Amino acid sequence: MGIGTALTKACIDCAKTAGYRQLELEVVAENKNAIALYKKFGFKESGSNPRGFYSRYTGWQELISMLLELD
Repeated sequence: MGIGTALTKACIDCAKTAGYRQLELEVVAENKNAIALYKKFGFKESGSNPRGFYSRYTGWQELISMLLELD
């Protein structure tokens, strides 16, 4: 299990234990590996912001919002 998988699983487990009903995150649209990881855990894309993040190196970056409903 990679570090990203382990950390994502730990966050989900912690949220469930604390009684959360959903988790929401934002990820840079170009980060395809992270998006695939979150989808593997059941996150679904819920929106996007074309100018959601500014980097002085690359300019404006699109952010994808993702949502996971917890049981």
